[in-house]
Amino acid sequence: MNSSSHANPQFDSLGKLRKPTPPEKWDGVNRRFSEERRSYSIATLYSCLTSPRRFSGRRSSDRRFAILDKFDSGIGFMALGLMFLSIMDSVFTLSLIAAGGSEVNPFMNWLLGHSLFAFVGVKMVLTAVPALILVATGNLLVFGYIRARSILAAMVGMYAGLIFYEIALLKLAYF
Repeated sequence: MNSSSHANPQFDSLGKLRKPTPPEKWDGVNRRFSEERRSYSIATLYSCLTSPRRFSGRRSSDRRFAILDKFDSGIGFMALGLMFLSIMDSVFTLSLIAAGGSEVNPFMNWLLGHSLFAFVGVKMVLTAVPALILVATGNLLVFGYIRARSILAAMVGMYAGLIFYEIALLKLAYF
């Protein structure tokens, strides 16, 4: 019996994978060797930054782990609103401390004792980085059922509640 009769038609005699020849007319059979055929490079990142195209993924795998490069205005305004509320929180926290209050968070209290610049800088970074991640993954389902944009909206709501609480404390302290 000839050993070539048992050879796999997808491999040549050296064991290398053969490229399939395209049929004259598509016959409905998927001949891909893997589902993912795209490649990514610095040029891909540059293209996404200079001419964004994706509001959502086309493929089911893209929709499961959707990283967007074009965003609707609502999610952008939520991220900007979150940053604005974070700045207000810093100002109100420093005002409350000047009126005799204290920072409850031990890490932020340590930073405040170290440097005002460190306190404000770390506070902004700890708000901006999650905001950017939540914007980029706006359509991603977290825990299988919550969209990342919903988490961003919840963060804006919680920060707004914190601002109202701090305003009430400032009224008690100064009036």
